[in-house]
Amino acid sequence: MKLSLDQIRAVTRGVVRVTEENDAFRFFRFTNAQSAAYHAAGKEDFYRKSFSSAGIRLAFFSNTGRLSFSFVPSSGSSRKWFGFDVCTNGRITDHREYNREDDPATFHFETSFAPGEKKIEVYFPFSARVDLFDVTVDDGATLVPARRSRTMIAFGDSITHGYDSHYPSLSYANRLSVMLDADTVNKGIGGDIFFPALLDEGDDAYENPDYITVAYGTNDWRGHPKAKTENACREFYQKLSSRYPMSKIFAITPIWRGDENTNATDFGAPLRVMDRVIGERVADLPNVTLISGEWLVPHTPDFFISDVLHPNELGFALYAANLFEEIKKHL
Repeated sequence: MKLSLDQIRAVTRGVVRVTEENDAFRFFRFTNAQSAAYHAAGKEDFYRKSFSSAGIRLAFFSNTGRLSFSFVPSSGSSRKWFGFDVCTNGRITDHREYNREDDPATFHFETSFAPGEKKIEVYFPFSARVDLFDVTVDDGATLVPARRSRTMIAFGDSITHGYDSHYPSLSYANRLSVMLDADTVNKGIGGDIFFPALLDEGDDAYENPDYITVAYGTNDWRGHPKAKTENACREFYQKLSSRYPMSKIFAITPIWRGDENTNATDFGAPLRVMDRVIGERVADLPNVTLISGEWLVPHTPDFFISDVLHPNELGFALYAANLFEEIKKHL
C-alpha cells in the first residue's frame, strides 16, 4: 500500500507543513517566513540549513510487516553523511547511513517488523534534507497516527540541530522530546546565534506549545561583541515571551566547550560570562526559566567529537538526561 499525501501528513511529526512536488513528499520544519528571514539577512548558509530534516519523523501504529521508501537527499548541513533510525515500540530496530555523494540508485530504505500491532517511528537525518517517494507498507495494513501528549519548539544552534549524532534518534533534542512526551519542531541551525527576526512573522507549528527550549550563545560568544549579543538576546527573549505567553520557556545557557576560558573572542570574556548575560535579560520575563548548561555535559573531551564542541552520542545522552531533570523542577 503506497501512502498518500494525506496519510503522510497524518503520521508526520516535527514539521510545520508537508507538500508533494513531482511525486515526492517534502518536509519543512521552518515556516516560509522564517526561512525567508535568513535569506533576507544574507545568511545563505543558514537559509540552506533551514530545509534540513532535523527532528522530523514518521510516527504511527501499524501491523505492517515492512516499510519502504525511496528518497532524494540534498544539502542541509556541512556534513555529507546522513542516517535514518527506525524505532519499534521505543527501541532502535534499524539504522542506515548514507552519503550524499553515493550513487543515487542506492537511495532506498526498506525494513521489516515482527507480526502484530506496534508503534513505528522513522527518524529523519539532521544533516540533509530528504524528499521521500513511494512510501509503502503492506497492503491492508493498519495506519494510526501516534501523537505524544505535549508539544514543544526547540530553538538553537548546531547542537540543537543535531551535530554530530550519526543516530538521529539519539540527539539531545530527540531524547529530551521522548522524556517530555512532546512532539517537537526542531529549529536548530548549525552556526546560528540569537536571531530575533526569526520571530517577526505569525503562525508556526503550534499556537501555544507546552514547552519551548532555547539554546543559543556559544556562537554569539565566539564571533560577536558582547554589546551586540546582549541586545540580540534581550530582543529574542522579549519577542518569544510575548508571542507565547502561555508556554513554559527554558533559556539554556551554553554547555562546556574545550576553549571556553579564553578571552580571545569578539565577545571578549570567558564563555561563562554568557550565563550572566542571558540570565540578566530573561530575569523579568515571567514565563522564561533560566537553566545553566555548564554541567549538563561533563567537562572532558570523552563526551565530544574531536572539536570538543559538539557532543557525541554519549554526551547527548547526558545532556538530555540532565536537562530533563532540571526542566522537571519547573513543571
